[in-house]
Order: sequence, then C-alpha cells, then structure tokens
Amino acid sequence: MGIIKKQGAQNTIIVYFGILIGFASLLFIQPHFLRTRDLGLIRILLSYASLLAAIFPMGGPSIAVKYLPKFYAPEKKHNGFFGLLLVFPLVGIILGCTCLFFVKDWIVSLYIEKSRLFTDYLFLGAPLAIFITLIYTLNSYCNAILKTVFPSFLNDIINRVLLIIVIVLYYFKVYDLNGFVLAFVATYGVQAFLLSVYIFMFGQAGFKPDINYLQEHVGFRFMVRYSLILSFTSVSSVSLKFLDSMFLGKQSLEAVGVYSVAAFIALIIETPLNSLERVANSTISHNLAVNNFEEIKKIYYTSSRYLMLLGGFLSALIVISINDLLLLLPAEYHTAGLVTIIISAGSFINMATGINYPILINSSKYVWGSVFLFILLVLAFVSNYFLVPRYGMLGAAIATAGSSSVYNLLKYFFIWKNFKMQPFN
Repeated sequence: MGIIKKQGAQNTIIVYFGILIGFASLLFIQPHFLRTRDLGLIRILLSYASLLAAIFPMGGPSIAVKYLPKFYAPEKKHNGFFGLLLVFPLVGIILGCTCLFFVKDWIVSLYIEKSRLFTDYLFLGAPLAIFITLIYTLNSYCNAILKTVFPSFLNDIINRVLLIIVIVLYYFKVYDLNGFVLAFVATYGVQAFLLSVYIFMFGQAGFKPDINYLQEHVGFRFMVRYSLILSFTSVSSVSLKFLDSMFLGKQSLEAVGVYSVAAFIALIIETPLNSLERVANSTISHNLAVNNFEEIKKIYYTSSRYLMLLGGFLSALIVISINDLLLLLPAEYHTAGLVTIIISAGSFINMATGINYPILINSSKYVWGSVFLFILLVLAFVSNYFLVPRYGMLGAAIATAGSSSVYNLLKYFFIWKNFKMQPFN
C-alpha cells in the first residue's frame, strides 16, 4: 500500500495539474482559438485513431501488467520481457493497417456527406493510431515496473502543453489547417519518443526474450490466449470513450466540438480513479500472483470509500456551477450543460465502484471482464445508434452514462459474489 500511496499521490498531483492545463486549453483556448469545425475535426480524428489503437496492441498493455511479475528480475532485464512485449503491437500494426487499406472506402462513405473534412484527413488516422499504440504499450510497461510518475507527466502535462502551442501557432497563422493537423499528430509522436528514451534509460528493458524461461515458467500459448481475449477487452473499453464522438461525427463536426468540451468537464470527476488505477493495477497483479487477498481487499475497500466521497463532492460542484461556467464560452456552447450533468452521473458511479477493473482483469476470472465489456460494447453501440440521430449530443451523453453505469455495476456485483468483497458498510 506504501507504493500506491506515494505514487498515487504524485500521480494525482500531476493529473490535477494537467487538468488545470487541460481545463484552460479545452474551456478557454480551444473554444476561442479554434472554430467548432476544427475542434470537432481533431476530436473525431483522435477518436478514430484511438479505436484503431485499441486493436493494434493485440492485448500487449494488459500482458505487461499481468505477466511481468512472472518475469520480474531487474538484474536480468526481466528476462527480455520488454522485447517480447513489443512483438504483440508490431504484429497488430501490420495486420491492422492491412485491413484498414480494404475498409477505407467504406469508412469514407459513412462520413463524406456531413463531415467531409474528416474524410480529407482520414489518412492521418493510421500514423496517429501507431503513435497512440506505442504510448499505450510503453505506458503499460512503466506501470508494470512501478514507474508511473514520468509517463503521467508526459501524458497529462507535456502532451497538453504541446497541444496548446500547436493551437496558438495555428491561431496566429504560422501554418494553415494542413499544418495544424500534422502538428497535432506530431505531438503524440513526441510523447512516444520521450517515453521510449525514458524506458531505455531507466526501465531495465531487455530486447532478447529468454525463450526457455518463457516456456518453463509462463507458457507462450497461455500468454497469447490471454492477449487475444484482452485485445477484445481493450477494444470494448476504448469504444465507450469514443463511440459517442464517432456517431456524432456523422451529424456534424461542430457537434463533436461542442460535445467534447461538455464531456471533458464531467470526466474531471474520474481523475482520482484514473491516477490510482495506474499504480494499483500492477500492485494488485503482484498480490494476486502470491495470493495475498487481504492486501487486495484493503486496497479495494479503502479506495472505494474515498473515491465515492471525492466523486460526490466533484459531481455536486460541477452540477452547481456548470451553467455559469459555460457562459464563459462562445454562444454555441451555452446549451451543453445537461450533457455535462448526465455524463457526470455516470462518472460518479464509476468512482463509487472503485478499482474493480484491476481486480477482475488480473484474476483467474479475467474472461468475465471481457464478457462484461462485450455487454458494454453492445449497449454503447445500440444506444448511440438509436439515440444520437434523434437527440444529438444529449443522446450521446445518455448512451455513454447509461452504458458505463451498467458495466460498473456488473463488475461490482460480480466481485461481491465471487471474491466476497463488498467495500461499503
């Protein structure tokens, strides 16, 4: 629990400082320096690339957290685990880009009528997805070796500062829209590069896997099976975050731009949970490897109670102030308050149910994590499909909050029944 407290506190400071930067960027700089069309363009491009980046790693990020405890040996560079880890996204990128070549025209046909600008820059989705894939994979390796602070610093501060610089330069006409979108993609390339340098310097990275050790102590077949199942899990999880924007993009890029600002305000509630999970994920994996369920129970109970209290406070603060806050933005954002409130409700439930995902996905019952995420994916897709065309941004918010709440309650009751852990008195 000591590592979790220390790095969790450091991560929380970094994340909240990053949120201040992101808050200034998304609520003041982006709405005033970018047209809603331009903001919608980079948001839907990021959503598209993030969905691809959920497929490309082929479960690699989950493998890092699950299996590094079995390879753990800093003096031997973890028996070449890092090199083995890179094989999964490499194969995924090759297969994914090949498939993308054949479905590109179909994707264009979905958006060309109402979001033609997105189709003009669709070709940048693949390189952006590759950068994000590398970031996901490298971040997971850092989390597995309990070096979470620098990756958080890159993700929550450096990336956002770079984005502000890119936007300001575009506003002052240093480059045109083409240059702006290219610079936006490049910010993720810079993050992936800096993360790679950090791992090479401090991550005990070995590039030559110890095949004998792999077969004797782990079993490559079991690892591949786990990666394929978790690859689907990753796709489902990421889909919830970006399906709403992809469906809204079929209506207009302007709607995506306004929605992204409203949703960001609500997602601030989940910040403590996100920072805690970065550290707790690896710690829970290590404790499961030695069957230390008492420590896991302690982490789960403590986190759920404090996260619920903090989530309730942040939710109330947002609900009270949202209309006044939106008045600071251009007129097209003023009617988005209800969107923020609805998504806030889903975020509060996510906070209140605590760090249930790391417990489930690192346990022997990890397959159920995929089952629940499949249910989530179906709910999110169906609800967005029917609600977005009829209710627009409000429909997307209802679909997102509703699907997320069902998913978190399924995990909560499953852990209660199967692990006999229920954190609330």
